[in-house]
Amino acid sequence: MKDAFGDLQNGTLYRSDLFQCRKLNISNLRIDLRFRHQAVWREAHGQDPCSYSKKSVAYHNWFALPERPVSDARAPFVLPEYLKMALSKSVMRKVARFRIRGHGLKCYTGLYGRSPDRSARVCSLCENGDYI
Repeated sequence: MKDAFGDLQNGTLYRSDLFQCRKLNISNLRIDLRFRHQAVWREAHGQDPCSYSKKSVAYHNWFALPERPVSDARAPFVLPEYLKMALSKSVMRKVARFRIRGHGLKCYTGLYGRSPDRSARVCSLCENGDYI
């Protein structure tokens, strides 16, 4: 449990409170946890998904919604609009798979092939010719 506080901004304070059986300041802990959680998106911000092959970069650039400040008590993100629409289960599944790159499109599966040839990563469904 003590290692979970290691990379938090006030981690030493939380660890000390835990060992001395003092009450933790939950609102500050929530802010620190949210800040740590959003580090993935801060890293992805401003990166080009065509030259940086991380799922988080593509997801952030294509689907990111504005984040609320870490001090806001509400949830940090709002639901995407497509989740509020009356779509069939099949369509929802396809959109979700695309969002997490859980599909078999050549532009994505080519990233994990053994060939260093960039043409293995060209999307075969559009005429764009973009590499991922």
